[in-house]
Amino acid sequence: MRRIQIPFLPVLLLLLPGASPVRTSRGFGQQSEREVSGQKAPEGGEKSRPQQDPDVSKQAAGIRIRSNLVVTPVTVLDGSGQFVYGLSEQDFQIYDNGIVQRVTDFESELRALSVVILVETNNTTGPLLDQVRPLGPIFTSMLLGAEGQAAVVTYDDRVRSVLDFSADGDLLDKTFKHLAVSGRGARLDDALWRALALLESRPKSDRRVIIAFADGFDSGSETRRNAIIRRATTDGIGIYGLGFSPSHELLVNPAETHHQSPLDQNVTRPTPSGEPPTPSASDATYGTPVPGIPILTDTGRIIHSKFAKNLLEYYAGYTGGVFYSHWKEKALQNQLQQVASEIQSQYELGYVPSTLRQMGFHRLQVKVSRRGFKVRTRVGYFYGGTTP
Repeated sequence: MRRIQIPFLPVLLLLLPGASPVRTSRGFGQQSEREVSGQKAPEGGEKSRPQQDPDVSKQAAGIRIRSNLVVTPVTVLDGSGQFVYGLSEQDFQIYDNGIVQRVTDFESELRALSVVILVETNNTTGPLLDQVRPLGPIFTSMLLGAEGQAAVVTYDDRVRSVLDFSADGDLLDKTFKHLAVSGRGARLDDALWRALALLESRPKSDRRVIIAFADGFDSGSETRRNAIIRRATTDGIGIYGLGFSPSHELLVNPAETHHQSPLDQNVTRPTPSGEPPTPSASDATYGTPVPGIPILTDTGRIIHSKFAKNLLEYYAGYTGGVFYSHWKEKALQNQLQQVASEIQSQYELGYVPSTLRQMGFHRLQVKVSRRGFKVRTRVGYFYGGTTP
């Protein structure tokens, strides 16, 4: 069976008891049933998507990849919030729309990593960049390893790709040291859309993640938030956030007013201009709605997605990532190390759904056979059916 991943969303679920910290490593590819061709941008995306290399577009045109294999990374935490190692396939149960599935693929070995690092570089967060600039070597040594590659995207009023994917640690370090402050905007959603587009070009066998240094809010983006969730979960991309808290700078240089709560249903699911944000108008525009989900926070609490602090925590919750909101100078390096440890500790479960008669959103749930553990994984995936 071809190891390719079907679109699915993250969710976090509660799991059970204790296991020993020993761990092997793993690796297999991912993608979903979707067309990789010169098609229109997914409904709800940016008005214009980043252009592909013409040669790449020609090669991709008309190619259709199909697989019913669903693959999801899973993080398991014990009661004290420590990562759990040494679990086996028999310790897990996975449910698709409430129906238990047979696990056909199980891996615990970390495969090659492709990372897009987002950095908010506006005037408000600028004073905190001195704490980010020295972190290049940590990415290289603790996260990328021998086979991983990283790209860097900055954003403020504009979105800039400042480093293409590279395994060169010195080049990454230099890029971090030269991060420059510009503008007062915060186009987080557009930057995430750019990062997702960059990661689509990476090998499907790679583990693909986004790590963002940001305050977690958006101002001025054209990208729709539902589009980010659908694209990230379809491509199996996890989103992690390390949150700026530039309170001192805000006293001196107030930022632009952010939107109302980013998780208000009317904000996360905008409707066409002039139409009231009713459920029927939203569903007519977006089809199957993005459902609310439980989120496992950085402190180990479980909250509903509508109560997330900001957009980054919201996106992390859907994609199986985590958002660290307590920015402190001395804590930043530890939080980055925590993200690296989580990615390296994850298990991957694969199964062929027995529930594909249902179109639309499929909810994933993962449980372990031991008591007292918590699990963080994708919330599910959107299934559009096969086409001849």
